[in-house]
Amino acid sequence: MQEIDMISKAFDDSVFFHAFFMYFMPIPFILNLYTLFTQKDYSKIIIKLWFAMILIFFLIATASFSGIFVWAMNGFASSYRIWLMIAATFFIFFGEILRIKKLKLARTQEKLMISYINFCKLLYGLDLIWCIGMLLAMK
Repeated sequence: MQEIDMISKAFDDSVFFHAFFMYFMPIPFILNLYTLFTQKDYSKIIIKLWFAMILIFFLIATASFSGIFVWAMNGFASSYRIWLMIAATFFIFFGEILRIKKLKLARTQEKLMISYINFCKLLYGLDLIWCIGMLLAMK
């Protein structure tokens, strides 16, 4: 009986750990949107987005590893909530990769840089909406 209680507590603690870090997920998107709408100097925008990218990839890694761990503890039982979380993780991850690829080209011309900034506003707006929607849907 005590073993079952300990397994249940370990599962609950794992879910708490996963959820705790996911509550921080919207923060880099809010910071990036603030930077994109308030900064006018391209080099400062690039630097601030670059440092926020580190936080985004850290949170994506935490989401992936803790999510897989919780999913494994649950016996890999599928539900729409799990597939939504997986889709959100991939959307954010591949969005950041696409953003980095666009940045390499955007540094060459101002017209491309303006297009890049508009793309970033759209991407981070969608990421923020997706994250907040996920947090509300998972309650």
